[in-house]
Amino acid sequence: MSQGSLVAFLSLVAFVAIALLAGVWATQPSDRRRWRTGIAAFGLAVWMGGTAGLALSGRLAVFDQIPPPAAFLFVALTAGTIVLAFSPAGRRLAHDIPLAILVGVQGFRVPLEVLLHRLHVEGVLPVQVTYAGWNFDIATGLLALALAAWLRRSRVARGWVIAWNVLGLVLVLIVVATAVLSLPTPFQQFTSEPSTAAIVTDVPLIWLPSILVQAAILGHLLVFRRIASRPPTERTVQTA
Repeated sequence: MSQGSLVAFLSLVAFVAIALLAGVWATQPSDRRRWRTGIAAFGLAVWMGGTAGLALSGRLAVFDQIPPPAAFLFVALTAGTIVLAFSPAGRRLAHDIPLAILVGVQGFRVPLEVLLHRLHVEGVLPVQVTYAGWNFDIATGLLALALAAWLRRSRVARGWVIAWNVLGLVLVLIVVATAVLSLPTPFQQFTSEPSTAAIVTDVPLIWLPSILVQAAILGHLLVFRRIASRPPTERTVQTA
């Protein structure tokens, strides 16, 4: 990974981490804001440090085991994301943050996809996990920015928000499936080199599946929770 790509990647990770902590801060009562945000920051540090430590230890580099350790890690992280999304903290994030922000923050996927393509050019990742292959997730980010601008101006038919949210979740899951099928395991379907082993064996690339992908999934789940809290007869939604 070039120095420029490294700086860009770490900047995206920092943006997502700060956005999450800012969301926690903004949705807490003033008398509990500091310590709850501190707890969230500690939990995030443990999440990031733990996954980095596993990558550095070499335990995730075992690909001949069925299923590989990396699969257990991703399932555990995703389960944690789902628990967070449907926890009391997730309820506050879903209900108290303006919908335009919940949607718009997913715009981070635009520079992420540009960066993934750059990493392919640098020989770090295979083509199939970029927009030159089977990764169409850049559409989610572009549509998120457009939809967020629309939400800021006026009420929007809830069907449009649901359609974008379903599309975005499906596209990120396609990326995940493509990356998994590109790992050098007995189930590998994409054999172009390099494999996607670097995303589970390299620091900081381990934060792609453990932070950036999880942030995308969390964002979609929060939007679903926000929409589900509205009466079915309410055909439009607004930013607040």
